[in-house]
Amino acid sequence: MCFVRTYFFSRCFATLTERSEQTTYPIHPNDLKKIYFVRDTILSSLHVPPVIRNLAKEACMSETKLKRLFKQVFGDSIFHYYEIRRIQKAAELLKVETRTVSDVGYTLGFTNLSHFSRIFERVIGMKPKAYCKLHH
Repeated sequence: MCFVRTYFFSRCFATLTERSEQTTYPIHPNDLKKIYFVRDTILSSLHVPPVIRNLAKEACMSETKLKRLFKQVFGDSIFHYYEIRRIQKAAELLKVETRTVSDVGYTLGFTNLSHFSRIFERVIGMKPKAYCKLHH
């Protein structure tokens, strides 16, 4: 009997920890405007990594509230959202322009091209040079 009870409780606990439900909170229209302002600020300067403290100050909200609402609205953390958009911009530049991989990496604020290449491959699925050759 003890084994059955232990198994039951361990399965219940495992099920609870696997839940993917996230609590959502109602968002005031003014806060929603601020979150979109933060997103637009990030997208307007992809060559500069976002600083949460500064973004929160510009949005007139706490860092915690900013991070929570941003994730709720866009489904991603601020930094990951920025990183994905920056690499997507790099892919766009490599696809339509005749620029070197180095030039695109430096233009988007990467100081280490190996790091740029690793992140590009993780997001796009291939190295930037291979991507460039595929689209030219």
